Amino acid sequence: MALRWQRKIRKILRYHRGGSVHHTAVQVTTNTPAAPAATSTMDVFDELRRKVDGRLEAVLADAEQDTARRAKDAAATVAQVRDLTMRGGKRLRPAMLLAAVECVCDWRAQSSAVVDLSCGIELLQTYLLIHDDWMDGDDVRRGGPTVHVSLAKRYGDAHLGASAAILAGDFASALAQDLAFSQNITRERLYDVARAFIAMQREVVVGQTLDVLNSPDIEAIHDLKTGSYTVRGPIALGHALAGGSVEQWAALESFANPLGVAFQLRDDLIGAFGDEKDTGKSAASDLRQAKMSAPVRWALERLPEAKQSELRSVLGTDNYVRAQELIIESGAREGIEARISVLKQQALSALEAPVLRREGAKLLARLATLMCDRKK
Repeated sequence: MALRWQRKIRKILRYHRGGSVHHTAVQVTTNTPAAPAATSTMDVFDELRRKVDGRLEAVLADAEQDTARRAKDAAATVAQVRDLTMRGGKRLRPAMLLAAVECVCDWRAQSSAVVDLSCGIELLQTYLLIHDDWMDGDDVRRGGPTVHVSLAKRYGDAHLGASAAILAGDFASALAQDLAFSQNITRERLYDVARAFIAMQREVVVGQTLDVLNSPDIEAIHDLKTGSYTVRGPIALGHALAGGSVEQWAALESFANPLGVAFQLRDDLIGAFGDEKDTGKSAASDLRQAKMSAPVRWALERLPEAKQSELRSVLGTDNYVRAQELIIESGAREGIEARISVLKQQALSALEAPVLRREGAKLLARLATLMCDRKK
């Protein structure tokens, strides 16, 4: 694996052209073949999910076996990466990547690269979730124990479990890069794809930093933490992989930016009001952690002073039901729902750009509806 990685790095350096990934992409012709008409939107996404899950299972099984052979005591950490990655997840990011490719050309012409790049995004998410759960002190993720909780139980020590979990996240990040810079990506596209992947990872780390610090810049948190690797990042990767034009990127970015914010606002509502049976996370997890999420900020800006103080007093406690009541009383739930609706419409309007293939625009429209209207 090390030699293969070194060859990839040499390729990236050899084909270094400089400049932003969004402005170095080449123009493509518009007469690319359409995807088969008989294939429905959900069939395409289901097909991709099966391929991504199969590839992830093979890669992670190989990584676990290799670690057990070379460093037996570290195998449990890698097993946790495998367990969390394969435990579930909506695979929305791979779907977003595929749809972006389809906006430029027929994705099936590059299906192997789409699958590998999708797996890279999923493993990047595993890395981020492992670290995020430890930072937030969450016990449940995707209906099971979080990685730091599982490893703490295994080793009988919370600090050792947390340390091993951080390393598990780092291992997932390394696997993510190995797949994202796959040999299935053509050499003329590899540099642009690498730049897009790195930019996505940098943005989400900066966004998470703002979140951890409870920054008042909620829009920046939404844009950088979630918008970057949930919407804009996968779309940028698809655009780079397909060799899309500057004009196509402008349309795709106009779709991605409002949708990324809408997705995070929906996430904040779920974090305040979601049920553990639906979400796979602790009930009202954001309120239990006293997160300054969008509903909480809305309420603190609009409630009378006495009730603002009451809300602050119950945040971070088990009395999350009272916190929910106060947030609802402030009008936060209705106000944020209205904001999501406006952002969704902005995203959908961007898909009317004639430079985008209709096949891909239809896929993105379907995803926008799923992401804005979801309950978990």
